[in-house]
Amino acid sequence: MTELDSRAYDLLNDIYTSSKRIVDRLQKETVESFTNESNIDAQDIVAWRFAIIGEASSVLLKKYPEFCLQHPEIPLQQARRMRNILIHDYSKIIWPLVWKTVQEELPQLIAAIEPFLSQGSVIVND
Repeated sequence: MTELDSRAYDLLNDIYTSSKRIVDRLQKETVESFTNESNIDAQDIVAWRFAIIGEASSVLLKKYPEFCLQHPEIPLQQARRMRNILIHDYSKIIWPLVWKTVQEELPQLIAAIEPFLSQGSVIVND
């Protein structure tokens, strides 16, 4: 096994931190309150954090492809695609779908990354 550089660990930590911040921010929201046009602050926070998740995922996919292939439980491709929609097709954002992603997918993403962060290092098998 080869240890990856600290940049990979930092990227995983960025994904984890942004995911947790989204979940924490929406903890007291409902789908109705989150998707309401007047709740632009929450929507902006969530969109920004998903952009960070997607950008970090994109860098991991490009710079650490072996690690990504060995860990398909971390949905990096999906995170990158979501980032692209939020950044490039922002007028087509479907907020109820974003809500569903937060509720159903982010807990899984957090759980997939936690073991690497608790180890204090990111490793890839040769």
